[in-house]
Amino acid sequence: MNTHQESTPLAPSSSAAATTVSSLLTRENAEKAAGYVKDQAEKLSIAAKSGTWSIRALALLGGIGMVTTGALSLFGRIVTLHWVSALINFYVIILGVLVIILEGRKWLPVPKSFEANVRKYALFLDFIWGRGCLYFFIGSLQFSLMNMIDITVGLFMCFVGIAYVWFGMKAAKKLSQLRKSLFSEEELRDKFNAADTRQAGTIDYGQFRVLMRTFGIVLNNTEAESAFLRLDKSGEGQVTFEEFLVWWGNTQFDAEQNSQFAMSV
Repeated sequence: MNTHQESTPLAPSSSAAATTVSSLLTRENAEKAAGYVKDQAEKLSIAAKSGTWSIRALALLGGIGMVTTGALSLFGRIVTLHWVSALINFYVIILGVLVIILEGRKWLPVPKSFEANVRKYALFLDFIWGRGCLYFFIGSLQFSLMNMIDITVGLFMCFVGIAYVWFGMKAAKKLSQLRKSLFSEEELRDKFNAADTRQAGTIDYGQFRVLMRTFGIVLNNTEAESAFLRLDKSGEGQVTFEEFLVWWGNTQFDAEQNSQFAMSV
């Protein structure tokens, strides 16, 4: 009886708090969310048409947006006792941090142990299509929260995921033409060394694009980056000849296996 008497007066207060917090979150964040998504959608459109924007940068921006919006919403959902939404919000933040780590390895000091664990327990993240599927899932997870700011950022991440899969496969189709030419190892090494103008034994992203042109393959920025990501396992922005040679000889060159290669880029 005491429990019932204590809980009854609190019900209106809890409801009022829920209304107040939800209203506050909507007023303060809806306009920011709309501006954020409009800006990112324009960038994504440019990338889809001309490849002038890095898909990694888009994914990184999306990850930052997920962590930021998730942190803004989490407290409100806890206060209003929306436990399921709060739990999903927590997952969104964690996965957003994962996106930042995966796509920010070029700029962030990521421990080698983390990369080793990713390859051991989540090998699919080594593949462009794997990351694309993950980003689409993360976006749909945030979208399911059905709040204005979550819907907009979630949709953006879904678009990024689709772009990853699309551009990765598009690059693979062009690269399959390259593989069919079957240069000898000596010829490959000569071309690799010619692209390695620094004589460092490795090539960076820009030199990789130059190397591709020597084979008669012209990739736009997005397609070249998708291919380079597949080669650059360490995320250090450098590829050795041995890594390039393994990648080159990893697939047979009939139509069926070239199609399989396209799905693995």
